[in-house]
Amino acid sequence: MEDHRNQRVKCWRKESCEGLLETLTVDDVDLKIIRILSENARMSNVDIANKISVSEGTVRRRIAEMAKNKVIEGFALLLNCKEAEKCVKAFISIKIADSNLQSVSDELLKDHEHIIALYRINTQFNLLGEVMFRSIIELQKFIDGCQKIEGIVDLDVKMVIGSYKKCMWTGI
Repeated sequence: MEDHRNQRVKCWRKESCEGLLETLTVDDVDLKIIRILSENARMSNVDIANKISVSEGTVRRRIAEMAKNKVIEGFALLLNCKEAEKCVKAFISIKIADSNLQSVSDELLKDHEHIIALYRINTQFNLLGEVMFRSIIELQKFIDGCQKIEGIVDLDVKMVIGSYKKCMWTGI
């Protein structure tokens, strides 16, 4: 029996992507499974089956099929950063000389494990990085290092000082 709880997957809560689930090519049973897993990715197949009144085998097969079809890419850990350590989260807009976009992106992702996400954006900046550190000093060292990367023209750093809705992955 396959245990989905050990698979590496990114998932998100329904309210963070309202309407997205309905656009997927899945039926009502799959949607129920996705919603349950997005709330508690560790729930057993038996418990999911009991909640939606189907067999455990149905749940197992549906999860395997959705994973095979890339509807589900894995399961995520929700980090309670406030309990683990006091964290510093920031968004960094990065302006890059256009010809260096891919090489700078590769360099950032290769050498900086503090980057939670890196997005290509369509503003005067080319990239938006979401970063998290244990201290402001670590953030400052990261910024200093970024300014030395060939191809980076400008940085704009916005530190998160509070949240109204939290990110499932980072907890802040």
